[in-house]
Amino acid sequence: MDNADDAGAKNVEIHFKTRAFSESAKEHSGVTAKSSATTEAASSNRSKLPDLTKELLHQWEFKNDGVPFREEDWNRLKKIAEGNPDEQKIGAFGVGFYSLFSVTDEPFVTSGGQWMGFYWKDNKDQLFARRGALPPSNTSASVDPNPKVNPWTSFVMPLHLHIQAKVLRWTYHTGTEKPKVPARLVITKPAAATGGGFFASLFGSMAGTRAPEPITATPPAAAPNEPDLLEIVESSVGMTVYAARVDVKLDKKFLTELERATKKQPPATCIYSLIYTGKDEYDASRDEDERNFKTTGGVFQGLRADLDRAGTSRVFIGHATSQSTGIGGHVSARFIPTVERESIDFVDRNVSKWNKELLYVGGYLARAVYEYQLSSIKTLWEEASKSTAPPSDDIDETLRLWLEGKCLHALRFFTFYNTTPSAVVGTDTEAAFFSCGKPLQQGEFPILSTSGVKASAQVRAWEPQMRLFLKKVPMLPEGIANGAPSMISFLREWGMVLPVNFQDVIAELSDRALAEEEMLECLKWRMSSQPNQPNVSTAHEQFVQAAVFSVRGADGVDRVVPLSTIKTFLSPGNIVPPTCPLPQHTLPFELGKHFKPDQLRQFFGWTDLNVVQWAEYLVSEEMLSSSDIEKNVTKSPVFSERVFIILARAWGSLPNKQMQQIAELLRGVTVIPTKTGMRKPAEAYFSNANVFPDLPTVMFPGAVIKGNLEKVDCCRPMFTLMLTMINTGDWGVQELVKYLVAVRTTLTPVEMTKLQHTAAFPRESPEDSSKHIDRRKPSALYEPTDALRDLGLPILDWGTQHKWRPASEEGAEKSCLLLLDTKIDSFLDPAKFLRELGLQSFPSLATVLALAAGPDLDLRRKALTYLLENFTARYAATYHVSDYMNLAYIPSLRSDGTAFLAKHGEVFLNPECALLGFSLVEPSLRADALSKLQVAKDPPTNLIMPVLAKSAPQNESLAQQWFEYLTGRIADFTGEQFAQLREMAIVPASSAAVGAAPASRKATMYKPGECFFRNERNSSTVVHSNLFTFIDFGGKANVFLRACGVKNEPSVPEVAASLLNDPKRFLELAGGPRGYLDELRQIAAHQNFQPALIQQMKRTPFLLGSRRTPRPVTDKHGLAIGEEEGEEEDYDITYDLLRPDQIIVVDDTNAYSLFSEALYGAPQEDLLEGFYMFIGSPRLSSLTAEEYQPRQIENQPSRLATETRALILQRFPLFLHERNAPCRFRPDWLATGNNFQVRGCGKLNLVRTLNFGGKRLTKVQEASAAAELATRFGSSGPLSLFISTQDKLDMYEVAHSICKLLLKNHKVNDSLLFMTILSTDLRALRRRGFNVDRIIHQQKVEQRLMAAQRVAEEQSLAQMPGADPFQPAPAPSLPPPLNEKARLPPPPGGLRGAKAAAIPRASSPPPQSAVRPPSPDGRTIASSRSKTVASNALNSLKDRFIRKGGIPNGFPSLPGSDSTLAGAGASSSAPRGDEEARVTPTNDIDRNIRTAIAACRAEKSSVVANRQQMTTVKESLDDGYCDISGADNDFSLISTVDGYRFYVAKDVPSPQQTMASKLPALTRFASAIIKPLAQVYKLPSTSIHIFYDLHGGLIAFNRNGSLFLNLRYYESWHDAEVQENQTHKALISWYHSLAHEIAHNLVHPHNAEHEFYFSAICESHLMDLVRILAAA
Repeated sequence: MDNADDAGAKNVEIHFKTRAFSESAKEHSGVTAKSSATTEAASSNRSKLPDLTKELLHQWEFKNDGVPFREEDWNRLKKIAEGNPDEQKIGAFGVGFYSLFSVTDEPFVTSGGQWMGFYWKDNKDQLFARRGALPPSNTSASVDPNPKVNPWTSFVMPLHLHIQAKVLRWTYHTGTEKPKVPARLVITKPAAATGGGFFASLFGSMAGTRAPEPITATPPAAAPNEPDLLEIVESSVGMTVYAARVDVKLDKKFLTELERATKKQPPATCIYSLIYTGKDEYDASRDEDERNFKTTGGVFQGLRADLDRAGTSRVFIGHATSQSTGIGGHVSARFIPTVERESIDFVDRNVSKWNKELLYVGGYLARAVYEYQLSSIKTLWEEASKSTAPPSDDIDETLRLWLEGKCLHALRFFTFYNTTPSAVVGTDTEAAFFSCGKPLQQGEFPILSTSGVKASAQVRAWEPQMRLFLKKVPMLPEGIANGAPSMISFLREWGMVLPVNFQDVIAELSDRALAEEEMLECLKWRMSSQPNQPNVSTAHEQFVQAAVFSVRGADGVDRVVPLSTIKTFLSPGNIVPPTCPLPQHTLPFELGKHFKPDQLRQFFGWTDLNVVQWAEYLVSEEMLSSSDIEKNVTKSPVFSERVFIILARAWGSLPNKQMQQIAELLRGVTVIPTKTGMRKPAEAYFSNANVFPDLPTVMFPGAVIKGNLEKVDCCRPMFTLMLTMINTGDWGVQELVKYLVAVRTTLTPVEMTKLQHTAAFPRESPEDSSKHIDRRKPSALYEPTDALRDLGLPILDWGTQHKWRPASEEGAEKSCLLLLDTKIDSFLDPAKFLRELGLQSFPSLATVLALAAGPDLDLRRKALTYLLENFTARYAATYHVSDYMNLAYIPSLRSDGTAFLAKHGEVFLNPECALLGFSLVEPSLRADALSKLQVAKDPPTNLIMPVLAKSAPQNESLAQQWFEYLTGRIADFTGEQFAQLREMAIVPASSAAVGAAPASRKATMYKPGECFFRNERNSSTVVHSNLFTFIDFGGKANVFLRACGVKNEPSVPEVAASLLNDPKRFLELAGGPRGYLDELRQIAAHQNFQPALIQQMKRTPFLLGSRRTPRPVTDKHGLAIGEEEGEEEDYDITYDLLRPDQIIVVDDTNAYSLFSEALYGAPQEDLLEGFYMFIGSPRLSSLTAEEYQPRQIENQPSRLATETRALILQRFPLFLHERNAPCRFRPDWLATGNNFQVRGCGKLNLVRTLNFGGKRLTKVQEASAAAELATRFGSSGPLSLFISTQDKLDMYEVAHSICKLLLKNHKVNDSLLFMTILSTDLRALRRRGFNVDRIIHQQKVEQRLMAAQRVAEEQSLAQMPGADPFQPAPAPSLPPPLNEKARLPPPPGGLRGAKAAAIPRASSPPPQSAVRPPSPDGRTIASSRSKTVASNALNSLKDRFIRKGGIPNGFPSLPGSDSTLAGAGASSSAPRGDEEARVTPTNDIDRNIRTAIAACRAEKSSVVANRQQMTTVKESLDDGYCDISGADNDFSLISTVDGYRFYVAKDVPSPQQTMASKLPALTRFASAIIKPLAQVYKLPSTSIHIFYDLHGGLIAFNRNGSLFLNLRYYESWHDAEVQENQTHKALISWYHSLAHEIAHNLVHPHNAEHEFYFSAICESHLMDLVRILAAA
């Protein structure tokens, strides 16, 4: 298709042919199957179509009618991937024809009467091409050689992988999205050895899957009715292509660099295009797919807008790349791609700059398209607004929804998301999109609002509640706010769309009056949010003054009510009904009923309407002059009765003041209906005052309580008889009460008060007492009941004539009489009346408690029983513990069993607290004491603290009981109390050694901060068990001790301090050097000590040093023989504890082998060496000096010297590229003039001198090579390398001596790497992953570009000797030095044999070499970069070029000349070294895996302090990998579950509660998942740990060999299935997670080597996992 576009074709045809069709066409036409004249020949068979579900495709043919191939086109076609030199053409990238080999081995091309065929020789090891002229043919014009007759250019591709025709038909009908149907069709790739062509391995890569896997496709579901396969189905989609013309202006330097990188001139102009599918076109296309292509998928679904973020929008560079655009549409521009043409290149600095500039153009174009779409929406909205009468923003609902859909479509289209494989595309385009206008903060971004298209600064975020009353504030429509959440969130974050603020509300309230329902929503909003104002009272005042609402009255007229006039409200429980007339200052009940009264009081200061205010309104001039007679209290008897009924209900609860106010209001108003009309209260009489028939007696239509009328001075009879009868004693108590009840309705308040204070009622006297009657006030007596008599209270003497009946019995009898229609005007209710006078029906709470606390035991029990029995009904509301704290009335038992009366706070309910000496409530009363008397269950912590301080338990058994009880009280202790407990000696621990008999243990009291918990690790560690105090009181008791400060294990500083106090004893307890070194490793890993402790370390001889003493080696007769170097068994190792300055760090193994007898060296581990140097141990290299003494130096360089110099000059740049380390001077300096010389000598001695500890030692060695750098006039002179002609040249000595002089930071691994590069041929290096071709190519480019300058530098050096190589070259146009790791395009891939004729093709990185074991410093020796799928495909292609193979059988012998395309056969006979052919043995890999698993260890610390560390890894510089050693979070040990330690992040609140809530899931995770997997990997349970955090993406991590797994991810992903016994998915997932973390024990960074070991670990334990899954 690319070729057709470049050729200007107007028509394109693609033919898919089966084998039967091709053979039929061949028989009909007489031409080979590779001809294109086959279509018409088989037209007779169209009626008999093959079964596409079974028939295999045999051949593809692609034709276009563009310009035929020119001579230069044929030449470039032969070179496969050279590309079109015209930068404006699609084919400029050279990947079109290259991709044909993914489906065919032998493509055949015809164009303009010429043909070119490709075929293989030597067992498919060499690819050749033949070219010739097409023979004339009279059978068909499609193969006629005359271009005028046959304008077609054809590409015939016999498939090396036969595909079912139905699958291919589905592929070209559905695009990339596959319909989900149950049936799946698997096409297995044929083996390479049996046929199919070597490009078969690429089919999976080009299809998006890995080559070794089978290709899986999903055919469409079968239609109910078989469709007509010959029917033509037309489909169309409307879309708009927006294009921007880009004028290119580059400076000369950048132009040169860009041409160097791309090998082509950049275009002067180019076009940036964007495909935009409009809302209507998008919906129409989706609807068409639903109608016509439901089973197969639409033709254009990969072309129209990608609003669902499926990632189908791509960047086109003439063809689609794998780079997504970040928006909803495809873009096309003159981007410069990577080598494999699959993505955009951002590696090369200059290419990256070009591509990023184009991305900014794309951002501007996208913004222009968005602005255009919004402007069209704005125009339509404004036109619709003008058509309304009057003009308004409220347009037609259908039109509004349509415009909102168009805006939402544009927003979703231009919502940016993360792009792959490069995130730069999305971020740069998005930056340009939003920055091309005014700054984001100015809010000039256009967007559709409820009032049309506005600038974002004028639009407010969607607020559903506020929208109900804000009609004029432009808001985002709800559909847009919810339909484009990502874009709206971005606009809000940048302040481009603001939330509705307080001033917006004030502005609209000031502009119009709200309807009643709108005001309701406005008040709800006001009460649910506080305005963002510095002065809240001012804001409230603004709101109240601005708010105005309208209320519709009963007459249908709207009344405007300013909110500032409202002073009262009518609560739902108000005695005044809402149907009655209400004052103007009262909030309408329809509004007020939706709020709680407290809200209205708090927010607005309004008060509930009281009866006085209501009565004032009823008798106000407004109401009395109202025309509504039915609501006039002076004219409507019915309304008057209703008012008095309401007053009667409220009268008993009104204060006296309000009663008087109401009476004053009604006295002067005619509110009483009588027989003679409406009268004032003083002018009316009660109905029983019937002395004269014409009196105005009260005549209410209904029944009204007379007592309420008395309050307003209605006439009543006088009471005079009662006091006289009392004074004479003529009446008994029953007669007296009977009379008073009869005249009750006539008694005035003054008379009732006199009765209450008159001592006229007798008290019961004992039987043996005198006849004197003790009369008292009613309030001083109690009802005559047995329960009150038992309490000894003063009882009313009711006599024996009539039985006392409480008020409840009286009421029951009265109800019965009512049912019988009995007149009860004179019905007696003595009990109720006496209570009204003050007779007490039960004693007060204080009286009962006083009796319960008295000296009489029997009365005490009766009083307490009475209190508990009547507590709920009578005393619960008034019982407050704080009022009786000093009264001892609670029956209790001391710890010794004695009974006593206790006060509150002295006695408790929980029997366990008796262990601490606290008193308990009497057992029979505990239930009532807790629920009624409110006795505390447990003593407060302020009482427990003194007990622990003075009476802590002295033995471990009792202490365990105490601590188990206190564990349940942890939540009650404060942080300050726990700090005090940490310093209290409350923990008894035996002083005997671990394991002693309990009887022999002597308990000693320790502070919690001095103790540690005993566990499996520290209990078996003699060192810690003898230095620290370890305890274990059981799981429950230990929880309290942990809160008090007991730790799981000693911290590193504590161990270090103990070690410094007595290093020799510590060494003895550690069991020797090995155990001592383990402790030193823990200390070294910490390295966060106080300065005082560090100074003590520097002064104390506590570091372990070793000295090697050669062991004499004897033969079988005991005679000494020569020693073999390097064997550890030939030395006696002596260890000693020394100061840091007495131990050296071995960084020069050669020097150490010479002076080891006189030195004590640090352990050769990176961790310990760094620690030793940190506290003062010197490096060995700083103590030694080297001097080379060459003898018999050659005057002329020998052949060996010349070859050695050439080898070093060739390999040194490669070494610098891989090492990525700073060099002392420019790499090209070595090759300039005589700056680098190699000279031979007869003998070469190396003299090493050691100055240490006041001693000076000298050793002389023979060497095969040594280098020196002369110094002249303050600058560096030539570098001279001396090599011995008498000894065999040792490449390590060559590499070591050069690296030591040339590198700024030289390490031993540098010498080893350079030695490897020097001693290995280029082919082996290339195969191992070294970028050989790239470096050699770079050298050549640099040499050509710097030739002119080198001549000038040499002339300058000739005039002034001693030019300084450390001075960098000043020329800015030169390529960057190799040690800066310049990002140049990779060189062409290499073929076997120096004489092979390589095919010029697109450069690509070398193939991935076999993974090598890590070097001593933990890094791989050669660069190991991660490859993309496309890159792997190209590398696979290169490998196949060098395979052996012959010409396929049946290839026709066509006229033309042969042209060799791949390496000649001689290349296969080239000798191959052992290193080149070596593959890492599997036993080495297995050994590394065992090492990784063995490296897993237990985490001994109770606090895991992780800090995220990002370490740049050389192998991953181009791919963005990082080495993450942990998350930025700290974890604390909480407990152990099923043998696995459980840690919780510091930011998790209430860790213990979290532990309790997560315990079921935690147990399932440990037992069902981790435990089986630990058995698979043969890991001890102590090496795996579980942690829990609240946020973050940390699934698992490896901390120095300790493996941590996240419980949060297990809960989210797998726990629901595990609860249903479905553990397969969880086991598989965490199996891989553990393998990933175990691999980090070998390789820390995430690179290819880590990936290799991860895969190897998974493979080696796969069968064990299968067995676990089978048993699950």
